[in-house]
Amino acid sequence: MRVVFAAIFAALSITPARSAGTFEIAPTTVNLSPGEAGFLYVSNNGAAPVAMQIQPMDWKQGADGDVLIPSETLVASPPLLRIAPGQRQIVRVRADESGAQEADYRLLVSELPDRAKAASAVSVLLQFNIPVFVAGKPQKPDVAWSARARNGGLRLMLQNNGSAALKIGGVAITDEKGETASVNGLTYVLPGARHEWSMPLANAASVRVGARDARSGMSLDADLSVRR
Repeated sequence: MRVVFAAIFAALSITPARSAGTFEIAPTTVNLSPGEAGFLYVSNNGAAPVAMQIQPMDWKQGADGDVLIPSETLVASPPLLRIAPGQRQIVRVRADESGAQEADYRLLVSELPDRAKAASAVSVLLQFNIPVFVAGKPQKPDVAWSARARNGGLRLMLQNNGSAALKIGGVAITDEKGETASVNGLTYVLPGARHEWSMPLANAASVRVGARDARSGMSLDADLSVRR
């Protein structure tokens, strides 16, 4: 899978607007085996050189969402890139992990400012956040759903009790009257973490949840009573 990103530079009022080169990052998710290297490819399809920084981060989730901490076990080499127009740079990614449980990381891929233009323009730089998974022993998803009526809406909660991160593309619910509601958007739920969605249908006594883990391909559907 490949995604094309265009870096746009905003200029001062006295300077004509201009855009930087387009670059590609592939893959958009890095899956590693313990002790083995993987690769990230950064291509510059524009007319000017592009400078990039690669920062490996430990990825945790708490009550306030994602927490990223500079990693001591995930390594990206080289950490700094300068890519000429029409060229591609290969970044080697490796993690010193050998545990049975999956280890979860992020790579922050940041565009660095062009020093030559810094005096005449304000740069709007891009940063991309690439998930990295170091696989443990494959296991089926182990989840616990719950639903509670709260503040005129419904709070749908998913607890990941498994040993691998879940990748959920969207969640839909149907109540006992056949009314439906859904929330779209990609959500990762790391092992041991919980995620909540705000939904309508607060008057429902029970709901049928429809969801799927895109990583394992398994259904996460469930029937729930709504707590009050």
